[in-house]
Amino acid sequence: MNDLKDIRMKGFKKRTHFHKVFDVIKEHITRTSTESLSIDNCIFRVIAQDINSPSDIPPFNRSAVDGYALKAEDTYGTSQYNPSKLKIIGECSAGDPQHTIKKTEALRIMTGSIIPKGADACVMAEYCEEKDNFVLVHKPVAGGGNICIQGEDIKKGAHVFCKGTRITPYAAGILASIGHTKIKVYRKPKVAIIVTGDELVEKKPKQGQIIDSNTHTLNGLVRDCRAEITSKKRVKDNYNEIRTELLSSDADIIIISGATSCGKKDYVPLVVNECGRLLIHGVAMKPASPFGIGTIGKKTVFLLSGNPVAVCTAFDFFVRFALEAMQSITASEKTTVHGVLTKKIASAPGRTDIFRVKYHDGKIEPIRISGSGILSSMIRANAYLVVPENIDGYSEGTKVSVRLF
Repeated sequence: MNDLKDIRMKGFKKRTHFHKVFDVIKEHITRTSTESLSIDNCIFRVIAQDINSPSDIPPFNRSAVDGYALKAEDTYGTSQYNPSKLKIIGECSAGDPQHTIKKTEALRIMTGSIIPKGADACVMAEYCEEKDNFVLVHKPVAGGGNICIQGEDIKKGAHVFCKGTRITPYAAGILASIGHTKIKVYRKPKVAIIVTGDELVEKKPKQGQIIDSNTHTLNGLVRDCRAEITSKKRVKDNYNEIRTELLSSDADIIIISGATSCGKKDYVPLVVNECGRLLIHGVAMKPASPFGIGTIGKKTVFLLSGNPVAVCTAFDFFVRFALEAMQSITASEKTTVHGVLTKKIASAPGRTDIFRVKYHDGKIEPIRISGSGILSSMIRANAYLVVPENIDGYSEGTKVSVRLF
């Protein structure tokens, strides 16, 4: 526990710079342990090892078409009116063993089948005509035509995945194709969600009450980071209730929304400091300025405002960064794009302002709604525009970068 001045009903005397928050997170976040899972159980998990291919993919030359395998030279000079006539020696389907052909011979072949010895091309069935035990080829084919070459997808020994890669369904297919049935991945971070507020109810609010939206928003945001939610609790603005929930959680990360600013019942900073260590309280940014970080034992606690947009903003920039770092993801998975502002944006020097904007076809339109309680603005917008603390905004027509959400 550190000495902490009670700022309730007094206000913040100083705030941490926006960019410094990420340094604090990196200093106090550790990677999760690893576990080995079957391919089907590790979709969207993060690979905890570098992976090389033990074999060529495809593992043999194979046909890219349904047709006939042959020697390309046997089709030279062929035309619709002067077809090549080749003897059919058999048929090969996918999974059959390899055949052998000689000059002026052809093998009826199906897509994916191994190319016979002696053949160097395949001609599509559409350009052929069978008569008795012969095939008439009406179109020439070059050497290598319609053949998938061994190793053309992945070479033996090739580096396929780096540690820290998210396993998409496409990646799972590649892992299966190179024979990896068990994958070492990082364990999902365990996250507890606590939402505070005497006014919050699940449904049918009475006068002075509101329906709790933050629990459901945070639930979705945490799941979007592929983390595991261990508990979701809603508590009153009561010091002892908050303390009990913080101490009883066995999660890696605790996200607590509400009671984090400087109101009379904003107990969370005091509780975190009493039970552990409050690292940050108050950030020079808008929205989400009451944001804080603390530790209780091995648990990291993120203090989020109760205002819905501030919850989204603080999560997307800070909590998401932490959850990705715990899974060894080194670059944000949210896409950054560039565009031109359709309207002027004014910002206050000395703090980082984060605006909700609509990005479309290279144009960036600011959403003209202020206030961190207007959750509907998150539906109207699709990106964040960050204005650094050392400038006072952007003029119309300025080219800027935005982060999609």
